[in-house]
Amino acid sequence: MPHALIVEDDPNSLSGLSAILVADGFTVDTAATLADARAALARFIPDVVLVDLNLPDGGGLELLHHLPAQPPGGALPVIVMTGNATVESAIEGLRHGIWDYLLKPVNIPRLRSLLARIPRPYELTEEVRTLRAMLREIGRFGPMLGRSSAIQHVYDALEQLAPTESAILVHGEAGTGKDVAAHTLHQLSRRRKGPFIVWNARTASPDAVNGRPLASVLFGHERGAFSGADQREPGLVDLASGGTLFIDEITDLPHDQQEMLLRALDSQTFMRPGGSNEVGTDFRLIAATRAVPRDAVAHGALNEELWLRLDAAALALPPLRERGDDAALLACAWVDELNQAAHARGDGGTRLVAPSFIRECLAYNWPGNVRELRERVRGAFDASGDVLETLQAEESGGAFPRDVSGSRVQVTVGTPLADVEEMLIRATLDAVGGTRHRAASLLGISPKTLYNKLQRMRLN
Repeated sequence: MPHALIVEDDPNSLSGLSAILVADGFTVDTAATLADARAALARFIPDVVLVDLNLPDGGGLELLHHLPAQPPGGALPVIVMTGNATVESAIEGLRHGIWDYLLKPVNIPRLRSLLARIPRPYELTEEVRTLRAMLREIGRFGPMLGRSSAIQHVYDALEQLAPTESAILVHGEAGTGKDVAAHTLHQLSRRRKGPFIVWNARTASPDAVNGRPLASVLFGHERGAFSGADQREPGLVDLASGGTLFIDEITDLPHDQQEMLLRALDSQTFMRPGGSNEVGTDFRLIAATRAVPRDAVAHGALNEELWLRLDAAALALPPLRERGDDAALLACAWVDELNQAAHARGDGGTRLVAPSFIRECLAYNWPGNVRELRERVRGAFDASGDVLETLQAEESGGAFPRDVSGSRVQVTVGTPLADVEEMLIRATLDAVGGTRHRAASLLGISPKTLYNKLQRMRLN
């Protein structure tokens, strides 16, 4: 039977919390002060600790320094309870390694949802055994693949962040696999049996999605909330209850919606448009952006308080050009997958990989990162015979074809050069899906030069 330590100086709260945990199958030990809690920890190692942020002899976070590591190698889940949570206190707690925090008066359904995800000792042992087996596979970590030191650092961060309840910011260049990292975090978390809801803020207009205001898309709405709201509808936060909400390109979310999301994270409640009652939340947020977070804050694309909240548990993904031989490893793995798919369709024999194919994988800079590599491998596979000699799907004079998706720019004689340059830059960015590094490579300029030109275009 799992064991809990509750550290709370209010007798009524202590009694109520004890009753809830006992009803949920925990044995309970209690403490009213930090000193009592330290003495209890000297006697046993609990499976979970609930601690008040403000205690008679100090702050509840001070107890974190006295917690033992829970065998076999995991950290003790710590739930902090507070009556006056702020962004600053939340960030401080997350950086100290707490599992989650609850606002007082404690939301009982949310507490029980957290307790349901506390691993029993035998479950934790099995989780760690499974995780270590995954790590022993050469270069694999769940759905992720790579052996380089850069990606191994990512694996370390994923292993550390996944079991927590922290909101997480995943950032990296376009095509680096932010969606795969988010899905890996969910699969390795204690919410993996819950839903994994994906939404790309870049695809949404500033005001509405399919006729629904963005506030409704995120938080749902009550009947009559706006014109056309004929019935109550759930939002993304509702759909992700008990699981994970992954919002890609968070910097494209309008500021008022970013602020609403921040309030929902901090208060653990939200108000549906058209509603009059606060609704409790039970979702984990993973947000992603291709922008450098500090730059996005400086340019006004990312709410600073939301960034501070998410940056307490941030994950940076390296570009493929910094991942050593991983490009060749990934390419060969995808060729294997394509061969298997071809066999399943009864389509021909196994295609082999030539040394020249590997050399091209290692020689190219991959401005479009992992996504570009996958597209190139698929195109080369479809265009090849029995042996993949090259990544190029067709002959070309350069290292890779410079024509992108047949795009063209028509220019009228007499058009000012500055306008021609702007048209060409915009068309190139559209052709490569907004990937600035790849656009710069095709235009024959550095990414910094392209960035400066884009800034001037915005000013004009």
